[in-house]
Amino acid sequence: MSPVPIRCAAILALASGAGCSTYDAKPLDRASVDRALGAPAMESVRVEAARIRHPLVAPIVIDGRGGFTPDEIGAMVVVVSPKLRALRDQRGVAEAQVVQAGILPNPQLGYSVDEPRGTYNPAVVAAKTLGLTWEVTSLLSHRDQVAAAKAGARAVDLTIAWQEWQAAQDARLRAFRILSLERRLPLARSIEDTIADTQALTRKAVALGLRTIADLTATSEGWTQAQNARFAIEQQVGSERAALNLDLGMPPADRVPLRYADPSPAPGEAPGADALLEGLEDRRLDLVALRQGYESQQDSLRAAVMAQFPKIGIGLNRMNDTTPIYTRGAGVTVDLPLFDRNQGQVALAKATRQQLFDEYMARVAEARSQVRQALADLAVARAQLAAVDASLPELQRLVSANEEAQRSRNADELAVRDARAALATRQIEQNLLQQQLLELGVALEIATGRPSLYPTP
Repeated sequence: MSPVPIRCAAILALASGAGCSTYDAKPLDRASVDRALGAPAMESVRVEAARIRHPLVAPIVIDGRGGFTPDEIGAMVVVVSPKLRALRDQRGVAEAQVVQAGILPNPQLGYSVDEPRGTYNPAVVAAKTLGLTWEVTSLLSHRDQVAAAKAGARAVDLTIAWQEWQAAQDARLRAFRILSLERRLPLARSIEDTIADTQALTRKAVALGLRTIADLTATSEGWTQAQNARFAIEQQVGSERAALNLDLGMPPADRVPLRYADPSPAPGEAPGADALLEGLEDRRLDLVALRQGYESQQDSLRAAVMAQFPKIGIGLNRMNDTTPIYTRGAGVTVDLPLFDRNQGQVALAKATRQQLFDEYMARVAEARSQVRQALADLAVARAQLAAVDASLPELQRLVSANEEAQRSRNADELAVRDARAALATRQIEQNLLQQQLLELGVALEIATGRPSLYPTP
């Protein structure tokens, strides 16, 4: 073979090998799973939580003495959650798409040689062709493709930030629920014990002819309901703790100590609907992410429209036929858009843009409705809690009066126990409404995209 094709082959080999990535194995076995799901050291979690950089989750110093507050739990979930770890990997995909969008197509180098055969003739030489071509129309849509990929990457970042905040808020809610349930559990047990004692006394009274079977039946049904209520609370505590452990990447059997934050003012009236709706589309990261996705699709549509132009390739060549006469020249190749005018990609891009437009409008309408609904629910819950709070002193006085009457032998044990059970039932209702207020407050924060609308106890 002559030196020219040897040199061309060497050039091709160097060009194809330069800058190539290598393959690294990443086995998915038991050892790798155990490493990935291992609980991080608490000290590293504290460090990460103290330097969180997030548009909605504020850095927090995790104390941990006496238990973790709901706000600390929320920050810890953002740091350690296995689900969020997988979600953040989307950033790598988006960044790779930006890199890919910025890469122009490679030029094409072609070489051919035709060796003469047959009768020997010293004037006949091998025919050779060497050409270099490149598609210049790729420049037309290059800028729009890069802009679309960058806007898509920004949308991914915002979506991840929104999901992180949602996960933090969900963890806060779980912590509040667990604390509230653990406050209600002793009350439920006391009601169950009280009704059990009442049942025993009623059974004795029936035997003495002082009560009827109907009284015993009613008491037994009340005791069954109280027991089922206690079972339900215990089951809910276990379920909420298992879900919280999963968010924290901890074994299901572990028990994370929890506590309320330092005493703070009770939640007051939230701002009005008009104030909360002002700038809603710019505060909620999911809506901002949708707008970035829409801008990405705008650029994709422009790129698809530009890609309608016929592909044009420009080439340089050097050749000779079987005579030792060499030529140099240039050539142009143009696609004839008889069938494929990129009409399918243009129609797809337009339909996708319309879908994103309608989805954004639907999400904005939903967000506005969520804000108004949360405010209405908060108003109702506050009114209910105020009514319950107002009734508690009277029930407490009733218990005291029955206890005093029992000491003076003017009331029996059943009346005292019934009064205590009524008070405990009302206290459980109060605790439920307090929990509901906390959850509605968090729901309003999520709906408005405004963290810490007012302090929570």
